[in-house]
Amino acid sequence: MHNRHTFCCLLLFAAIGVLHGAPDPFSKPFDNPVDKPGLPRVLILGDSISIGYTPRIRKSLDGKANVHRPKTNCRWSAFGDQKITEWVGNEKWDLIHFNFGLWDWYGWSQDTKATPESYSKNLNSIVEKLKKSEAKLVFALTTPPCLGLERNAKIKISKTRAQEFNRAALKVMKKHGVVVNDLYSLIENERKKYQLGENDVHYNEAGRDLLAAQVTKIIQEQLSQ
Repeated sequence: MHNRHTFCCLLLFAAIGVLHGAPDPFSKPFDNPVDKPGLPRVLILGDSISIGYTPRIRKSLDGKANVHRPKTNCRWSAFGDQKITEWVGNEKWDLIHFNFGLWDWYGWSQDTKATPESYSKNLNSIVEKLKKSEAKLVFALTTPPCLGLERNAKIKISKTRAQEFNRAALKVMKKHGVVVNDLYSLIENERKKYQLGENDVHYNEAGRDLLAAQVTKIIQEQLSQ
């Protein structure tokens, strides 16, 4: 009778897991892992592009690092500046890989549209707050705009415009000695191959794999130093 009761309980717990969706950090970006003791702790901050590559990074670094992210899209730099302390929390992080850019370029959801100057100011504030964590910092230079009119903003970001924002970001990172992960150059000449369409800044599976591999490489390099 006892064994039968135990078996029924196991079935019930399994059914509940299926019903609610069992946590799976290797496929669900917002399902943060249960930390494995003794491993470095990594925090990923960024937009939907980073959401797309987060599970892949967890899989690549399984057994090497515990990889977390906020359970949200980190959006544009002004929004990030408001939320960054909350996202970092009081936890100990060994490395924080962060990114803001696409939302600033396109102006999604912003009453006051970002400029290179406001972007620079926001990033400077973000870095100053992140430095308090004493984690190693890596800034991901944001991935390129799509080739045509973006489907929601209905605007096209020129290379000149993107470079204005990128130069502003690079100046801030140089000032603070923050390592830069250049995801822009990684994808710039391969947008037709990896982006979902000429009106879409997001990436197909191969594109997500490529980005994840680059981010993983940089994280491993920095953790080994």
